[in-house]
Amino acid sequence: MGLIILLAIIVLGYLLFGQLQQSRHSQQQEQQRTAALQQQVDELKQRVAALETIVIDRDEMLRQKFRDL
Repeated sequence: MGLIILLAIIVLGYLLFGQLQQSRHSQQQEQQRTAALQQQVDELKQRVAALETIVIDRDEMLRQKFRDL
């Protein structure tokens, strides 16, 4: 009877260890994905800021041309 319990503990420990490793791997993948998405967001913010600058500059140039008329 003690041998069966020992085998059951070993099997459960092995399964638990496997689940922990899989969980850690999933967390690492999620962190990498989150970092990649954050980088994309930062890049898009920079692009939007550049486009806003272009639009505002053109708008200001048009206003100046109308004033000059």
